[in-house]
Amino acid sequence: MPHPAPLRLLLALSLAFVPAFAAKPKAVPADAAPQLISTQGGGPKWKNVAELQSFAAKGDPQACFELGERSLEGDGVPKDAAKAIPLFETAAKGGIANAWFKLGKIYHDGLTGTPDYGWALEYFGNAARARVAEAQHNLGAMLVSARGVKRDYVEGLAWLIVAKKSGASADAEAQVRTRLAKRPTDIAAAEARAAEIAGDLPHATVRATLTGKTTRPPEAPPAPPAAPVTKPVVIAPTPEAIPPIKIVVPPPPALAPGKP
Repeated sequence: MPHPAPLRLLLALSLAFVPAFAAKPKAVPADAAPQLISTQGGGPKWKNVAELQSFAAKGDPQACFELGERSLEGDGVPKDAAKAIPLFETAAKGGIANAWFKLGKIYHDGLTGTPDYGWALEYFGNAARARVAEAQHNLGAMLVSARGVKRDYVEGLAWLIVAKKSGASADAEAQVRTRLAKRPTDIAAAEARAAEIAGDLPHATVRATLTGKTTRPPEAPPAPPAAPVTKPVVIAPTPEAIPPIKIVVPPPPALAPGKP
């Protein structure tokens, strides 16, 4: 019989070498791109543009949003802002609030012809009520810059205050406050109006008077704000990738003697 001591030594050596033969994880290349993580399980439902178009044709909101983005940029499909409009409308009604913002930019920038500030105001309003900070900013910018609407410092500053609280840059709000430094009553009124808007944001109205031509019927009721949905795994540029409307704030009229 073998001696017990050599047996114990042989067993210890064999166990010591077990890890060397265990399965090792595959090495990840240093330049490998990070993998997307889906909150909905799995990756995107489409693997190429043809499949994306197929899902969009069936009314899939996320597919419509991405195809609308691609149509705006000419990414894999012909560049066509007009075709992007119904796609964004379907996406917005399906719960993607950023689609309202995209529609507002299309009409504000006149990507399908001349700018239509009536529709821009309508779609920015929908996005703003759905808490898209860039849309709230753009409403304020339109109002204080008199872009297609009658200039209104109080309503404009109110929406800029709301936008800042939603995460937009504070620069625009600070700029308007500086312009209104000698009109403290206007600033106070804007702050009160901002609190009113924020208190019932899903049903907030935009107090604006159009000054330009629009194809929007005056009696057209605003569409309800879209309910937020889980962000899709693959989605083309978010509103942050599109610069908000710049503000050009002229000084307000001089105050009459004796007025604050």
